[in-house]
Amino acid sequence: MNLWKELSEELEHRAEYLSKVLKDFVISVDGKNIDKLLSENEVVLLYFTAEWCGPCVNFYKTYKEVASRLLRPGVAYCKVDVDSAYTVADKYKVKHIPSILILVKGKVVDSVVGQVSAEELERRIRMYVK
Repeated sequence: MNLWKELSEELEHRAEYLSKVLKDFVISVDGKNIDKLLSENEVVLLYFTAEWCGPCVNFYKTYKEVASRLLRPGVAYCKVDVDSAYTVADKYKVKHIPSILILVKGKVVDSVVGQVSAEELERRIRMYVK
């Protein structure tokens, strides 16, 4: 019986650790780190948002949920605040938020504009994340 308790406590400890680590896996992008992210990752997802945008805040939960299931080496999940990183939004000519741009080897290959279901978002990302 003691062994089960120890195992349960260890699993709970590991789950708490993973929760802390994964909590901040989405990288905040600005004009200074975008080039490094693009050069270090084969696939980069840029989630364009703003603090004042209700749909953006709501859809961000979906983005993180889907991203957490598709974490892979060489794939960066990013968040771009269009107010503080307007140069990045301007570079990619983002006109509507929330928007997600999917870049492969630095080139935009797909975009998701507006809110979509978690299933649809996962389907779209899986096309580029193996």
